[in-house]
Amino acid sequence: MLISETKLLLTSMLDLAGVRPGEVSAADVLTTVEVFRRFATIPVDDAVSPAEDGDGVLAQTGTFDFDGVREFCADLTRQFIEADDQDVIWQPRCTLHWTPSAETEALGSKVLWSFGMPLDDLFAEALALPGWAWALAGVHAPRHLTIDLDQI
Repeated sequence: MLISETKLLLTSMLDLAGVRPGEVSAADVLTTVEVFRRFATIPVDDAVSPAEDGDGVLAQTGTFDFDGVREFCADLTRQFIEADDQDVIWQPRCTLHWTPSAETEALGSKVLWSFGMPLDDLFAEALALPGWAWALAGVHAPRHLTIDLDQI
């Protein structure tokens, strides 16, 4: 797989699991995490190797104002550094969005990278973070899910 194909692959994997961008259910949060976990293990041919920190996973949660709308987000991002141009970084990601509340504000924000740890350990630690634990509790359905591929 190439970096340029990652968004299409991730979208396809989620679609096969019954999760589509846009409106999602509370149960879709766990499915999204399970799919992303599988996606994170698929080798990418044009990225610097994971051993050289050219392929890693970020799990984060928090209340943000990224697009002029304040919302609570639970996000899984895979980051690639291009093998041919190490100044170029790509990030395919899944972001689940909720309307913020006092409860989500109290969760704070947390960021966890996979660099230097096995993916299984990253997912175990990430899903135990307060924001991810809240998101996975299945009590509140996200407003929507976005899937993006950005060059940073």
